[in-house]
Amino acid sequence: HLITSLVQEAVSVGDFVKLMDFKGGKAELAEVTLAAASPACDKTLKELKFPRSATVVAIVRDQVVLVPESDTILRAGDEVMVLITEDAETAIQKILIG
Repeated sequence: HLITSLVQEAVSVGDFVKLMDFKGGKAELAEVTLAAASPACDKTLKELKFPRSATVVAIVRDQVVLVPESDTILRAGDEVMVLITEDAETAIQKILIG
């Protein structure tokens, strides 16, 4: 809830928002609020085949934080928080935004 409230003003559905940088910018925590048209909607995390340099660390759904597992199904409106390295950003945007 804290992270979500920090970026609440900046986030709109389908945007890729960087929340925090780690290791001098080589890794970052980012958030995407899934649009209904997202290619990730109604798919499990396992089906999406994220790159090794990306990990979904939390999903906020209906103001409840979910700890994701490989069989977690993403839904429109989910706030997906992902820890990525800079080389994975484009791939993650393609997977979550399209």
